[in-house]
Amino acid sequence: MDINYLFLRQQVERSLAASCDNAAAREAHEGLARQYELEIERMSGGRIIFPSLRDAAFSARRSQSASS
Repeated sequence: MDINYLFLRQQVERSLAASCDNAAAREAHEGLARQYELEIERMSGGRIIFPSLRDAAFSARRSQSASS
């Protein structure tokens, strides 16, 4: 699959989520966008990392090192 297609789908899902009045629909679109982001990260070998995912990964690493 082409990474540009994944970027397009991720952007469409983010736009749809932003325009939703219904919370369930918004969450569904946000979830799809996150899945596209994960696939983009996987296909890029970690060279592309989305801020929300990077922050979550940083927090997880920080909590692991604090518990050691």
